[in-house]
Amino acid sequence: MQPRALLTALHDAAVQGAAPFSRTQHAVRQWCEDQQVEPDTGIHVFALGKAAPAMMAGALDALHSLALSAQVHGGIVVSHHLPDSDTWHGVQLPPTIERVTGDHPVPGPASLAAADAIDDAIARISAGDIALVLLSGGTTALCAAPIAALSQTVGDADAAQAQVANLAHTLLEGGLAIHEMNAIRRRVLRFGAGRLAVALHQRGARQIATFAISDVIGDDPAVIGSGPCTPDPFDDATFLALLDAYDLRSQLQRAISTVLGIAGSHQPPAVPAATHPVFANSTYTIVARNADAVQSLADAAHAHGVANVFIDDVPLEGEAAQLGDTLARRALALATRTPRNHTALLVCGGEPVVNLQTTTARAMQFGEDDDARLEEYGETGAPLELRASAADEPMKGGRMQLLAMSAALSLDAAAARGNADAWRIQLLAAGTDGRDGPTDAAGAIIDAATPALARRHGRTPESDIETGRSYYPLDASDALLRTGPTGTNVMDVVAVLITG
Repeated sequence: MQPRALLTALHDAAVQGAAPFSRTQHAVRQWCEDQQVEPDTGIHVFALGKAAPAMMAGALDALHSLALSAQVHGGIVVSHHLPDSDTWHGVQLPPTIERVTGDHPVPGPASLAAADAIDDAIARISAGDIALVLLSGGTTALCAAPIAALSQTVGDADAAQAQVANLAHTLLEGGLAIHEMNAIRRRVLRFGAGRLAVALHQRGARQIATFAISDVIGDDPAVIGSGPCTPDPFDDATFLALLDAYDLRSQLQRAISTVLGIAGSHQPPAVPAATHPVFANSTYTIVARNADAVQSLADAAHAHGVANVFIDDVPLEGEAAQLGDTLARRALALATRTPRNHTALLVCGGEPVVNLQTTTARAMQFGEDDDARLEEYGETGAPLELRASAADEPMKGGRMQLLAMSAALSLDAAAARGNADAWRIQLLAAGTDGRDGPTDAAGAIIDAATPALARRHGRTPESDIETGRSYYPLDASDALLRTGPTGTNVMDVVAVLITG
């Protein structure tokens, strides 16, 4: 198999390793059996996030296998895209389940409407019912709505929703990692920091079982989806220290500053205490994570005959461009140790970031106007689109595309110095959700020839990555990996292949 075809197959294996349907089906069935759920128990299913449709289908399939599907009295699916039919993964969606689309990656009016629909679904719970909550990446934005205190401060929910969106912009511009952003956002979100669990409990749910696909490093339940069914681990002092660490007091809008307790005499908004009785009757299960995707990719490489497969257990964190250069250097070292008649693969996973302020500043140095504006943001700080005027070429790309192009330039430089091993290396860098930034690509597959191919089509890849335009040289060199939406999201995978 040719290297590109092999790496494409390995990416598909990584996605399948975190398949929401099968993993949710197994976890929900196991929980129901362990809890000995009675056949007359009312069940409500809340599926939120990018993988919500597949997770809902998996949960319903599990309930059907246990003769409990007739007890699904209500629920809701909130996602970015929803199937047109009523049959998902071969499972018929019951009429008791509402379907709603929210805004992503920046919360807007549809996210507010989705939160209101969740409230309506909660109101249909009766005392003694069970609530199953299915979480996946994107939940924070898709269901984002302001807490009552913020709406009261600014005058109405719509204006408060605009404040929530602006807060997301500010945090992304500041270069915060996803766990830091969600630590701040969950304080002002209607269902953040355990508030969804409390609402379910107050309505009468006797048990709340959460099943999550982790899209964050460390798989922290308080970070996944901003912790709708998990108590906030930060006390007020730690929370305020995080704000000060990024000098946010002067950057936030007045209403948000007031509500967050960093302006005026207000205290940070109250969050449910860890001792709240709801958490004693709640369970939390991680059904899929990045490590599952990485292991599945490695297993598939073995099955395809790759002689030596190495898994890096250290998550990919930090600036994407720097990681690309580092991975290229590691690849060259691995190639040196790998005999010419052998193959090897280095596999790792995680989620790098790109500092939007730094990227914007670099774009300005290359001639952009001072009034350039960021138009769209990814959930973890990937650079996405910046346009100085209608005539200018916009920034376009994502963290995996930036990492891949940076690695390609390092391999290109090594080859120019006469390092023959550089030509033995191919690198896959892609998101498991099939979408890297607001582009049509999951990521890219590059080698030492990628920069030269881009130059032949008029690109200058060195300045492209400096100004947040990694998409263009990768597209010009036919290096982009386009898979379409995968239905899951467990961050990113990188596979470095050394051929014979």
